[in-house]
Amino acid sequence: MIAASATDVRPPGRPVPAWVIRSSAILVVIGLAVAAYLTLTHFTTHVRLACSASGTIDCEKVTTSPQAYILGIPVAVLGLAFFVVYAGLCAPAAWRSPEPLVRYARLVWAIGGVCTVVYLIYAELFEIDAICLWCSLVHLVTIVVFVVVVVGEALVEGAPSSAPAG
Repeated sequence: MIAASATDVRPPGRPVPAWVIRSSAILVVIGLAVAAYLTLTHFTTHVRLACSASGTIDCEKVTTSPQAYILGIPVAVLGLAFFVVYAGLCAPAAWRSPEPLVRYARLVWAIGGVCTVVYLIYAELFEIDAICLWCSLVHLVTIVVFVVVVVGEALVEGAPSSAPAG
């Protein structure tokens, strides 16, 4: 009998549940679309955010605040870049890849996304004192795709190996 070693991360042929691939793809497309919209509204004056501009829900206040920039880069652009990279990491070929680096990159990217979301939610609630609904949608998508990635990896890791016994 051949025993699997600790370095066997994902043997070829180990299936990834189809719902994981579909769910992550749909979520990434939604994230890309909303991040592209936020980026467009950041850089143009003829496209305005479809959101309230007064009170607690105030997208303009959030997206024009000092916290809307990280290291001088608009958060909308960073969000777009985040989902472009995520599109590659959650592509069907990437999910089926036996390379440990792909798996670890996807997990690290997911964790980084959630950490960023925690900071941005904190900034909205306690520093800016306003909430952007479009930003909240990106936050929600980031958290849900994180859950899909973690659950997907756990299901694949916990599945019996397709390696021949004997």
